[in-house]
Amino acid sequence: MNRRPMSRRAMVALLGGGGLAAGGFARAAEHAPATIRIDDRAAGAPIDPFIYGSNELGTMDGEGPSVDFDRRAGVTVRRLGGNLMTAYNWRDNAANSGKDYQHANSDALLRFLDVPKEDRDRPGEVVEIFLANSRKIGARSLLTLPLAGYVAADFNGAVAPNEAAPSPRFAAVDWSEREEAGGAVNIPAFVARLVAEHGGAASGGVRGYYLDNEPGLWTRTHPRIVKSPPTIKSFIEKSLRAAAAIKKIDSGAWVLGPTSWGAPEFLTFQNAPDWADYKAHGSFLAAYLAAFRAESERRGLRLLDCLDVHWYPQIGSGDLYRNENPALAPAVLDAPRSLDDATYCEKSWVADTLGCGTGSGLPLPLLPSLRRIVEKNFPGVGLSIGEYNFGGPGQLSSGLAVADALGRFGRAGVKIAAHWGDLAGWIGEAFRLYRMKDADGRLFGAHSLPVESNAGPGLSLFSAHGEKGEIDLIAINKTAQPVAFDLRCGSNRPLALRATLGFDASRRSCRAIDGQGSEPSALLRLVTPEFSARRYALNAE
Repeated sequence: MNRRPMSRRAMVALLGGGGLAAGGFARAAEHAPATIRIDDRAAGAPIDPFIYGSNELGTMDGEGPSVDFDRRAGVTVRRLGGNLMTAYNWRDNAANSGKDYQHANSDALLRFLDVPKEDRDRPGEVVEIFLANSRKIGARSLLTLPLAGYVAADFNGAVAPNEAAPSPRFAAVDWSEREEAGGAVNIPAFVARLVAEHGGAASGGVRGYYLDNEPGLWTRTHPRIVKSPPTIKSFIEKSLRAAAAIKKIDSGAWVLGPTSWGAPEFLTFQNAPDWADYKAHGSFLAAYLAAFRAESERRGLRLLDCLDVHWYPQIGSGDLYRNENPALAPAVLDAPRSLDDATYCEKSWVADTLGCGTGSGLPLPLLPSLRRIVEKNFPGVGLSIGEYNFGGPGQLSSGLAVADALGRFGRAGVKIAAHWGDLAGWIGEAFRLYRMKDADGRLFGAHSLPVESNAGPGLSLFSAHGEKGEIDLIAINKTAQPVAFDLRCGSNRPLALRATLGFDASRRSCRAIDGQGSEPSALLRLVTPEFSARRYALNAE
């Protein structure tokens, strides 16, 4: 590992281009220190441990089994989802890849999860391997169940347009209570099987179930299964029936939906044929929540536990998914601000579609808008981000952006968040910033504390306290200049720096930083290096 200090030019090149300092929010080292105040008198809002989640990809990314990266990153919950799970047949483990690869029926999931050949005929073996992977790293599991109507019926490769469902290439999905003899694949029978073998959610079994994956896109992702755009009415009816079936088998299991992708689906269900019938709700997501609330009240049982959406940051020319283009690093660093920063409006088609600020619909920033429609339409439902991605693992800016997003998820009270893509490289280090134990064996605190700052948007700050009152501060410097700041508690109690850990261009893994300690003082001066992430462990006297 090269631990020599890097030149400014080399560091900017590694991060992703020279446009960062020109972006306008760098605070030069020679400027007066910023002022940071942690409100240590606040009770603190709980940070859900399930925001440190991932998606099971097996070897799909080509970097090795995703569970190995998850173990090192300290992942707490894992999701099995994606396009393959829309058409996964639990009886024989076949799946249809849709547009991702030749619309093929294949053994892709068996291969990605490295299921031994002698076990591939076992019903549900893909899910069994997924659950075993989660258990061996102490993580809980969330499983996607199909609603689109059909699943793969063979392993015979590409499905031609004239073989689209209904055809012998596909088996119908059945959500009825009783499994009938014949070709239909009964999903409640699979859930019951999982509960019988692994226990319910309360006893360590599957923690929750997603109601399929990105349904507004089915005609694009799975045109061999869904030929015409689904209506909102039919999709909600399917979702309510599935949720009731799941709750009847395991009342403690979470139900998460609608697993929607993108602004057009959030608003109009991709301009669904019957959107006009639901427009009065303001958005498809609001209509979905209202329908679940009405049916839950009718049954006397909560049928929806989390409103789930997928969030892939966009720019004017496209998206940032897995992107490692150096010229886009400034956009990557800015992207997490669209989650909760009311002073920021990104330049993208998403902002053009949703708008920014206040108003009806779902204006950016995203998380406050989602919270508002939940409180209006179905109070008590949690927020889940079932997929997100802020660029590829080989670029430092992606790691800083993911660290920034994790802090915002925790501060906003998100219940579940699962990164899509292996937690390799800088992405894994972002997770370790929160999940790595410090010298005293402590993780980042479990209760978020308010932070006041005049440092500007180039320095993201997140604070939390632990069970014994210890205070943590995470500082993510997204600028090309070191940022000095004076830190104090709202109570004016003296602070002592106990330990520091973090990563930057010269520290390619999150680790403890030696010589970072101090005596108690009412005002603590700290300097966060350029393009870096730091976690400061503090004691308040």
